[in-house]
Amino acid sequence: MIKVKTALLSVFDKTGIIELAKHLVKNEVEILSSGGTAKHLIKNGIDVTEVSKYTGSPEMFDGRVKTLHPKIHAGILARGKQDHEELKKLGIKKIDLVVVNLYPFSEEVAKDTSEQNIIEKIDIGGPAMLRASAKNFKHTITVCNPTDYSKVKVNGMSIKDSKKLAYEVFKTTQNYDLSISDWFGNTQNQLKEIKLRYGENPHQKASFLVDEDCPIDFQNVLQGKQISYNNVVDAISAWACCNEFSEPTVSIVKHTNPCGVASSNSLLNAYEKAFSTDPTSAFGGVIALNKNVDASTVGKMIANQFIEVLIAPDYDEEALKALKTKPNIRVLKSMPRTQAEKEMKTISGAHLVQDIDDTKIDQLNLNTISIAKPTKDDLEDLTFAMKVAKHVKSNAIVLAKNKMTLGIGAGQMSRVVSTKIALMKAKEQNLNTNGCILASDAFFPFRDNIDLAAKNGIKHIIQPGGSVKDEEIIAAADEHQLSMTLTGVRHFKH
Repeated sequence: MIKVKTALLSVFDKTGIIELAKHLVKNEVEILSSGGTAKHLIKNGIDVTEVSKYTGSPEMFDGRVKTLHPKIHAGILARGKQDHEELKKLGIKKIDLVVVNLYPFSEEVAKDTSEQNIIEKIDIGGPAMLRASAKNFKHTITVCNPTDYSKVKVNGMSIKDSKKLAYEVFKTTQNYDLSISDWFGNTQNQLKEIKLRYGENPHQKASFLVDEDCPIDFQNVLQGKQISYNNVVDAISAWACCNEFSEPTVSIVKHTNPCGVASSNSLLNAYEKAFSTDPTSAFGGVIALNKNVDASTVGKMIANQFIEVLIAPDYDEEALKALKTKPNIRVLKSMPRTQAEKEMKTISGAHLVQDIDDTKIDQLNLNTISIAKPTKDDLEDLTFAMKVAKHVKSNAIVLAKNKMTLGIGAGQMSRVVSTKIALMKAKEQNLNTNGCILASDAFFPFRDNIDLAAKNGIKHIIQPGGSVKDEEIIAAADEHQLSMTLTGVRHFKH
């Protein structure tokens, strides 16, 4: 067990430090502190020993050097009884608790400030104390995050719990050094940290790092409220779907799933078709357009629905003027970027990295294996529908006709339920599914989807194939005189 008799407090973020210091004083812990932290504690009536007084060395170079001293690091790195006599001989206190957080380097970079200001936010003493105390976790407790202050047990902390805090420290210093090395090593692709309004829910704090390869310019928002976590995820999802198409296309996204997508000879027509798929879900949605936006398209959109985020390559002057009548809409520009080769998700300490799904649907060798065959126009709709299905959460079903979605079923545990939802959505808006396309992101495990499609007038199906029951599925299509085209490529999206 580690008992705390002496603590070193040196923090940039003062959140919770007064409460922690009062708890330490109450438990008769001696506090060493430096610079602004010492002043802050003394101002709030807390008795501390300033580091410069303890070491006998004044702070140097406007505070650049203050904790880099043998009396500090020996106190942190001392190994209990093994080093007790040497500490005593040298007149050095054993430091049992180190509470340090770092200069906000990424925040300074995000301000696009001067190089000198950025360099001054590279913390030296902080990481040195954190790494030393984390290395010595069996004898020294270390904390770098205010949210972990409550985990400190002054009267006896287990080595196991101390090691957990040491893990958080090394993870923090690793990310800190990574952001610094990125800034030094690649000035053309610096990570910028952007504070978000909140996370997935209002009680969750959030920010995100963006580099110059990002396809959406989140750093220079044209107008609107501070962007939130969900806005960012939905914006990228909407852009990715819209970016599949070369002709004027509009993608409306809600909770990362397209709820309406359409291509046409103009953005205005494409928007009207996309909106008509599911006007209810489109409310409060994120809209991406793949061409420059004019005032007539903006006027129709803001008359039709509440918009959270709007993304397009550019906006004409009259369009921006019209958008100013709705100042809360977050208006963003997409950037002419080459799509990244990799994507990463971090979930509960698991870091997943994979190649992006960059399959070009219209470049695949499509194989129609049914007796009935699609026409040229049907093939265009089959390709359109599969491009959309690629961006719908699995299990994904997309109904489409004339390059317009009619109904979308997303994220269900059963593929036939996704099909039922897509049909239900079409029926809600009185959209005729007779002769339409059905696209599935993965193979059909049973013929029930085919029977349901035929019952509702669907005439053409596109899917990857690869089921052990493919022969039964193809036979069902022939029985109902449906065309069935295989892509050979699955598009699960989680």
